[in-house]
Amino acid sequence: MKQFNYEFTAASEVTKALSEVYAYTQRTSFKSILFHLYTIAFGREEIHEIQQEIKEMYPDAHIAGTSSNGDICDGHLAEYGLVMAVSIFESTEIGVHLFETEEGREGDTGRDICRSIDVTDNIKAAEILMTLKSINSTKILREAEKCEKSVKIFGAGSAGKKIEENVTMVIGDTETSEHGVVLVTYSGDDFHIDIHHAIGWKPLGRDLTVTRIEDKRLYELDGVPAGDIYSKYLDIQADENFFANILEFPIMSNQHGHEVLRMPFSCNTEDRSIMLAADIKQGSKVNLSYGDPDVIKSDVEDLVWNVRSFAPQAVFLYSCGVRRLYWKYLINKETGPFSLIAPVSGFYSSGEIIRMGEYIIEHHVTLIAIGMREGGQAMSQPTGIGDKEIEVPEEHKMHDQLSMVRRLANFINVTAAELREANENLQEKLQDRTKN
Repeated sequence: MKQFNYEFTAASEVTKALSEVYAYTQRTSFKSILFHLYTIAFGREEIHEIQQEIKEMYPDAHIAGTSSNGDICDGHLAEYGLVMAVSIFESTEIGVHLFETEEGREGDTGRDICRSIDVTDNIKAAEILMTLKSINSTKILREAEKCEKSVKIFGAGSAGKKIEENVTMVIGDTETSEHGVVLVTYSGDDFHIDIHHAIGWKPLGRDLTVTRIEDKRLYELDGVPAGDIYSKYLDIQADENFFANILEFPIMSNQHGHEVLRMPFSCNTEDRSIMLAADIKQGSKVNLSYGDPDVIKSDVEDLVWNVRSFAPQAVFLYSCGVRRLYWKYLINKETGPFSLIAPVSGFYSSGEIIRMGEYIIEHHVTLIAIGMREGGQAMSQPTGIGDKEIEVPEEHKMHDQLSMVRRLANFINVTAAELREANENLQEKLQDRTKN
């Protein structure tokens, strides 16, 4: 497997990049070639122009991609055009399918995805890119996850230049769609993939019960309007600044034994309900959560270690746009260390998709790292594997001091636990008195 990554600010720049790729493929045999297109700025016409140029040079090539909240090229944020990631496979077979999805027919799309995976010979992995904000992703993923359990699945949701934008698109071989799903299949005995994720957000305060939710609209927690929970505990009001103020405090739930974050996007001023990025099961326990720089840094360092241990030939990073907004100008410090391992590309998304056990779970505020390579075990282990520590250059390191927010959150959580224990002891004493 050979990976080339390019960053463009104009569609006309594609010609030179394709010439470089063509020069490589002229002297090297390959089975298939896949072009990922991630764009924060290009529209349909520019993308179509690029699709045509790719197909003119490589008629059998496959194309998959998405609009984004920011592109990732060689580990840094690219926010002015489009990133083209070219994967040249020696023995792996690639397939790309674009499914237009009508509202109310998401289950059919999920079943189509499941069938496409199951009929693909020797399939090892599948990638799902979808317009999360225009279709019911839950219904799609519930059907898609019924496919062959050994297939590793990853992906993300398309996003807009502004994270709150609802109009996004996915990109296929020759088309684009604002209401659809792109499926990429990876097949072959020599194809190997490694998928890990990092969150870094931690629960804050006591457990809350989801007492009323309809689809993605959360009405009540513990019988109280969801918006009132945020105003009471965090002084976040239902106004035009709601999303900006809530970035660091998404809702944390537990799905199939895994911590999963749900990002609130808006709060209704009348009934105080909150619109979430994805649904949560009614009756489940959730927490408010907080983002702490040191905890996030530690989780990402573990992620870098896992990726490096796999010794990939290419790394794809699919990260939530909320993480970009959280880190602001420091965002390259989170993605930069991966570029020391292998060529890195990806984008900032509206949701992140991973198969975990039997389920395909939609995450938010999460970073997914996908390592790919062809061949058996890695030919040579990268520096840092084994007993040695991974050396990260100083410019990629984040501040190591234990932050104040972490200490305050620890105080709140310990206090909540002590109050819970005191309440339980009081209930036991009252019961004993009743018995006597």
